[in-house]
Amino acid sequence: MNGYGTHNGGGAAGEASAPAVAIAPGPTNQPKVLVRELKKDETTFHLSGVDLAYANSLRRTMMADVPTIAIDQVSFYQNTSPIPDEMLAHRLGMVPLVSRNAIKGLRYTRDCDCDEGCYYCMVTLRLKVSAANREYGQHMVVTSDMLEVIPSPRTPGANPYGGDEPIGPEEDEIIRHRDADLGQPVGKGDATAPPIQLARIGRGQEIEVVCKAYKGIAKHHAKWSPLSAVAFEYDPYNKLRHTTYWFETDEDAEWPLSKNAEFEAPPDPSQPFDFHAVPSTFYFSAESVGALPVKDVFDQACDIIVQNLAQIVLAVQQETGGGDEDEEDEGPGGIVEPGYGGGGGPNGGPDGYGGDGYGGYDAYGGGGGGGGGGWGQPPQQGGAPSWAASPLRR
Repeated sequence: MNGYGTHNGGGAAGEASAPAVAIAPGPTNQPKVLVRELKKDETTFHLSGVDLAYANSLRRTMMADVPTIAIDQVSFYQNTSPIPDEMLAHRLGMVPLVSRNAIKGLRYTRDCDCDEGCYYCMVTLRLKVSAANREYGQHMVVTSDMLEVIPSPRTPGANPYGGDEPIGPEEDEIIRHRDADLGQPVGKGDATAPPIQLARIGRGQEIEVVCKAYKGIAKHHAKWSPLSAVAFEYDPYNKLRHTTYWFETDEDAEWPLSKNAEFEAPPDPSQPFDFHAVPSTFYFSAESVGALPVKDVFDQACDIIVQNLAQIVLAVQQETGGGDEDEEDEGPGGIVEPGYGGGGGPNGGPDGYGGDGYGGYDAYGGGGGGGGGGWGQPPQQGGAPSWAASPLRR
């Protein structure tokens, strides 16, 4: 049955549970996926049974919310190449790194208790090349394949004299999910994948740098994006008239139909225009940079959307008094904007914008309840709703 039951079964002991709210199946609440083509780094699929907003949310989540790892800090020990330090650092940051299972095999740096990065929140790479023995006029091409992963601080088993520090259950979970190639440049050792050129050096020139790669998402920087492109099309015949084609002489010749038109019936000119029609199928195309298989990107994006929607549901239940918890056990009321933490956190303020960090909206840690006077202000009896006092509405 497609519906919502009462929270935690609903009702007190001995009372019958309230009936679930039935939601009739419709064109936008029965999602279906049809995979047309699936390769390691490319896919084409059809998404139907959802509305336009959900399709666009999936596209944005695949592009900007799925975590990968990328070089974020570069320490220069030697650089006598023609490339300035900042330009070489930027090129290193844009090199895609293998990020398989990084969502479980690596922490965010804000969630780690180390000082300057360690095995559980960072991957360390080194680039050390020299053209000292080259002949004059012969250049050496420095590529991403020359990057090598070196042990980070607190790496288990890296101390040849033993004495590794004891690890907890969280660290043990990270070790078990850690991919053996995590942090390696994409395509390294693959003869079919050409490496990325970083610089060219001549006789007597050398480069020596140490790079720190961290886990992140593309909302903060594009280098963490797992996809090079993701897009979708709907209504290839423009039956809904959501767009107007500009043309000079012949609209059909200047705007040819896409390949997706073969999956839909052409419009019937004799039928009247349906003002209530909505898009029924979205034709997705995605291409990975190689850090993650495109299938993993899709799977993780769906999980992230579910987590974000769950936080919204919990916030609405808290605002409306949903659930069967005792009143004395309930926290402060009000809609809590995901990611803005609680006033009672270490950085909490009276307007409810302090707290423990960014929270679940962008998968950057846990949020919390709002502080007094802000989004988390309890509703007044017989007065305006709690969100009316938000500074965002002033």
